[in-house]
Amino acid sequence: MKATVITIGDEILIGQIIDTNSAWLGEQLSLLGIKVHQIVSISDTVEAIKLTIAQQMLTSDIIILTGGLGPTKDDITKKALAEHFDSDMVFDDKTYGRIKKYFDSRGIPMLEAHKEQCYMPSKAEILDNDLGTAPGMLFSIEGKMVLSMPGVPYEMKWIFQNSFLPLYKKRLPSEKFIYHRTIKTVGRGETTIAENISDILEQLPTHMSIAYLPSIGSVRLRLSSISDQDTSQEVDTYVSTIKKKLGNIVYGMDSDKLEASVLDLYRKKSMTLATAESCTGGLVAHRLTSVPGSSQVYQGSIVSYSYGLKEKLLIVSHDTLIKEGAVSENTVVEMLNGLLESTSVDVGVAISGIAGPGGGTPDKPVGTIWMAWGRKGNIKTKLLNLSKNRKLNIEYTSVAALNALRLFAIEHC
Repeated sequence: MKATVITIGDEILIGQIIDTNSAWLGEQLSLLGIKVHQIVSISDTVEAIKLTIAQQMLTSDIIILTGGLGPTKDDITKKALAEHFDSDMVFDDKTYGRIKKYFDSRGIPMLEAHKEQCYMPSKAEILDNDLGTAPGMLFSIEGKMVLSMPGVPYEMKWIFQNSFLPLYKKRLPSEKFIYHRTIKTVGRGETTIAENISDILEQLPTHMSIAYLPSIGSVRLRLSSISDQDTSQEVDTYVSTIKKKLGNIVYGMDSDKLEASVLDLYRKKSMTLATAESCTGGLVAHRLTSVPGSSQVYQGSIVSYSYGLKEKLLIVSHDTLIKEGAVSENTVVEMLNGLLESTSVDVGVAISGIAGPGGGTPDKPVGTIWMAWGRKGNIKTKLLNLSKNRKLNIEYTSVAALNALRLFAIEHC
């Protein structure tokens, strides 16, 4: 089965926004055993939408459109679909009731434009959207499916997972057993990982495959099987073997997050955490507090950007700052000691560096970042020599800091 993903909107074509919907949909479709053979971005005009649908229906079994659904005049996907499939527009009472309830609960008056949004193509199956006003639409034409959803990522994902997938699985049960597991790793590159497990991969049967999905500071390994029979137990056996071979660079599976893994380790050990951040500006704290229940472990952060606050809040020596600078091993060690003293937590991490793009010197170029982590009497330090890209430096450092805390709990607590 083949699929095409179509993203609609001039804002994508001119680079105002990045198309993340296609990447997410591609992954979801692959999990269903559906091959995405084309991803297309088009302008938000009726002509472009109708032409692209006509072209893609010649080669695809499923066509998914995102964007162009809403109450404003430039949201014209619904009109284009109605014209293409020669469908009348009818007022949908269910959509009206849902939108009215949505606005009433927020004390927002319902405008005429929102009522217009309730006119839907008669040939479309309306898909609920609990996170917004624009519903999804599913056309079943000549054995093919055309799915249209809003471009807002969280709305699109909700409709796909909660409204579309149950229908799809009921109507088109897979002829194959499809099973995926994803191993989450951190601290090693994909080449090193691939070399380390090459002997295991040589034994994989033909119905199984592995994909390396690298991101900043981490790599996901997705092991997949498509077979005529249930191979989940076989896949899980290979997953266990790979995890054992990779050791402590594995922090979780499937949807696990690094920050959640860190908090879970410290929770099991009944230990508390705090962070002292300079160049990362609180990103490590943000990642930790994004996990529900983090307050059981995480006590807080001191974001000390200036010399003055490093001295006042973290008790960093004035002489250390003047002689060695804010970006130095001794500074982060003193930051960590001050953090441990002021918060009384068991373990902490301190970060200071030059994220860029300016501020570098010949002996401390942009990308020079020091970290210290540990507990009283057992402090570790590390120098990171990163890139000239500020955003990447900050993101990579947050991963390195979380991983340092994770490994410290495993090896020293």
